[in-house]
Amino acid sequence: MLPPVENLPITMEERRHSFGELISLSVQNLIAFVTSQRPWLEFLALGSMDRPTSFSSAVSRSKLNLSHFVVNYSLVTVASVTLFLVSDPTALLTVASFAIMWLLLCFCRNHPLVLYGRHVSDRGIFFGLIVGSLWGLWLTHCFWSLFLGVLTGVLLCLVHAVLRNPDDLFVQEEQVVVPSNFLHWS
Repeated sequence: MLPPVENLPITMEERRHSFGELISLSVQNLIAFVTSQRPWLEFLALGSMDRPTSFSSAVSRSKLNLSHFVVNYSLVTVASVTLFLVSDPTALLTVASFAIMWLLLCFCRNHPLVLYGRHVSDRGIFFGLIVGSLWGLWLTHCFWSLFLGVLTGVLLCLVHAVLRNPDDLFVQEEQVVVPSNFLHWS
């Protein structure tokens, strides 16, 4: 059983936000996340593909590429899951609706969730989303398709992260020369 939630005072600004405004803010945060992706031509640059020379080189390449192309890899994994779930429209709609709920209620929310004048704890939101997601997946029998889609997407991303040479991605901070009197007005 979860511990009792404290009754926190609700400010007038929190009461002012309607459900539609909270969804709008969450969608704006999601759009900002997706637009922070790297250009697909940079992501798919075939001239930058080669085999790593050693295992440590492969690990360092994958770390750099995974941090640099995190949004692109997320979109590739989502596309892979969608392709595996497209054969069952009910499962696709169920997974899509729960993904939207996770995004709106957990990952893209700036303000605390208030229902009927009371704060809903993050723990309660997580518990509800986990139980609801598992129930929806069990009801549609799409665990195997979802697992294969995620596994395929992750493997594609890892192969790309290991094979893409990150030397041309960005300038290292040690190589940047900043003049000593930069922005010095006196």
